Amino acid sequence: MRLIEALYRLQVTELQLDTIRRDLETLDYGDALEQEMSRLDQELAQDQQTLKQLRQELLDQELELNDMETKMRKMEDLLASGSVRSGREVEHLQKELDELRRRKDILENRMLELMLRIEETEKKLKERREQLERNKERLAQVREKAVMLKEKLTQEQAQLLMERERLRAILPPEVLARYDRLRARLNGIAVAKIEDNLCSACRVSITAEVILALRDPEGLPTCENCGRFLFGEV
Repeated sequence: MRLIEALYRLQVTELQLDTIRRDLETLDYGDALEQEMSRLDQELAQDQQTLKQLRQELLDQELELNDMETKMRKMEDLLASGSVRSGREVEHLQKELDELRRRKDILENRMLELMLRIEETEKKLKERREQLERNKERLAQVREKAVMLKEKLTQEQAQLLMERERLRAILPPEVLARYDRLRARLNGIAVAKIEDNLCSACRVSITAEVILALRDPEGLPTCENCGRFLFGEV
């Protein structure tokens, strides 16, 4: 293997390792989904508390309505019986009965409003429970996928690390030192491939000396413009 080819293969291997490292660091274990589920849980708890309060209020209103209707029936029976003979007393009972009827209308309207709110809250609870269940299933799938991908990437990483060490072992230390400096300085690209007689990194034309160096097994041609090593097929 030519020296420049070994250097180029080393760069390809290390770029693949960089990609795998980033992929491992950004694996999706469903954190965003878990946060959404936590929010849904809180909203669910709030809705359950609201529903409990609404039902209790409706029950209180029903009891009050029952008491009111019982009182109204007694007053209506009393007026119908004719046992109350005083006109003033009859007028007083009639006014009280009219007031009870007015309060009953208000109470029934409030109860209707409560029943509608209970229905809406029960609907929201049902939707949130269903969403939460769907999210749980999706979270399990996301985590399973992440575990499988992590295992696959880790295996690839181990193979690439072995290849990296093999290639570094056959390259001279001074070449490796220069290569490492270039990679650190030039955004990870120390070796540029020749494409259409141009340096693929800076697009400057290659020289005849570069072509000769490429044919030399120990040759290490470089770009006169950007200083990168140059690799091409011969």
